[in-house]
Amino acid sequence: MKKILITAFEPFGGRGRNPALEVMAGLKPAAFKGCRVYREKMPVSGKAVGGRLAALISKLKPDQLVCLGLAAGETGIRVERFALNIQDYAIKDNSGYMPEGKPIAVVGPAAYFVNADPLKLAAAARKAGAPAYVSNHAGGYVCNHLMYEAMRAITAGGLKTKFAFLHLPITTEMALLEKPGRGVSPSLPLALLVKAVAAAIKAIK
Repeated sequence: MKKILITAFEPFGGRGRNPALEVMAGLKPAAFKGCRVYREKMPVSGKAVGGRLAALISKLKPDQLVCLGLAAGETGIRVERFALNIQDYAIKDNSGYMPEGKPIAVVGPAAYFVNADPLKLAAAARKAGAPAYVSNHAGGYVCNHLMYEAMRAITAGGLKTKFAFLHLPITTEMALLEKPGRGVSPSLPLALLVKAVAAAIKAIK
C-alpha cells in the first residue's frame, strides 16, 4: 500500500491559526484510495524542524511527502520548485531563533529541486478551481528550511519518495475574522483549498 505523509506547520507570526493545519485536517484518508495517509504537525522552529522531519521520513519511508505552509498575502496556491541552502528569517521563529544569512548545511548543495513536478501539481489545483502557480523561491524562513531538509533526508536515505511543498493563502474564514478598518488579506475558502490540495496530491506520480 502506498504511503503518503502530509505535514503542516503550527501557527506562527502572531496568528492563532494556520490554514495549512486546517487544510491538512480536511484531507480525509478515504479520499486517497489504496493509500495509507499520515498527517503530522510541524514546529515553526529552524533548529527543530529538520530533525523532526528526517525522523518521520526515516521511520515511515513514504512514497509521497507533501508539506503545507502559509504564505499570507498570496492570492492562490504557490507550488514551490526548489529550496535554497540559506536561513534568512525576516521574523523570529516560534523558538525565538532569527538567523541572518546562515547556511542550513555547511556542507551541502546550494539548492535542491523538488522531485514531484510542480507544474503538474499547479495544473491539478487549477483544474480543481483554485488559482495556483509555480514559484521559484520559497523564501528564507522555516518553510524553505523544511524543504531543504526534506530533500536532503530523501537523498541521503536513497529513497524514492516524491516530495512537494505547497504554500497556501489564508482562508476566507480567517479573513472574515480580521479587524475591520484594515486592508483585507487575499484568501480562498477552506473547502476549495482542501479540494485543490487533494487534487494536487493525486497528481503526484
